[in-house]
Amino acid sequence: MLVEGTEHSNGFETWNVEARGMSRASRLGGRLRRTFTWYLSGKIVLALLIVAVSATSIVVTSTTYQAEVGGELNVTNSLVAIDKGFSVSASNIVAAGTSCSSPTIFGVGTVANTGITQKDLVYDVQVNETMTTNTNTCYKATLVVTPSGGAATTYGPLYMNSTSSILSAFQIDCEFDIGATTPSSPYSFQLTVQ
Repeated sequence: MLVEGTEHSNGFETWNVEARGMSRASRLGGRLRRTFTWYLSGKIVLALLIVAVSATSIVVTSTTYQAEVGGELNVTNSLVAIDKGFSVSASNIVAAGTSCSSPTIFGVGTVANTGITQKDLVYDVQVNETMTTNTNTCYKATLVVTPSGGAATTYGPLYMNSTSSILSAFQIDCEFDIGATTPSSPYSFQLTVQ
């Protein structure tokens, strides 16, 4: 015979064990949900902080590029020319090699130049003698720069004189001051030595 009130106790215990198991799962799920929420919130705050800090340290600078359509070195009389490009002058330089009566003589480290102003753009081309260059001859170098949609501008001429004993190591740097700003882009240039 069963004691009154115990006939359902086995069923109650089973239900009670299941309820405790569900309660633990529910607590574990709640804990995971809170942890994930904090984790996700932390990630979002960190991402926003990184974007905010990055946005304040970004510096935007504009760059103007110049385009050269083409360059031509037209050299005759057994001379050789090497394009050394454009640069900015560091100082003022007096013109040298301005006529055949006062040319620059081929040698080592010699320069023929138009009058050069500090901070102006200077085009430089190196002209070398060869073993077949005529001796004691005056040569003329002229630079023509043609900007996009503009008129051609001629610089020079510069005059250089070959030596009586030709050496292929003898050279002259021909330097042309083309002004404080670059030509309108794109531009082309032609150097003629004759």
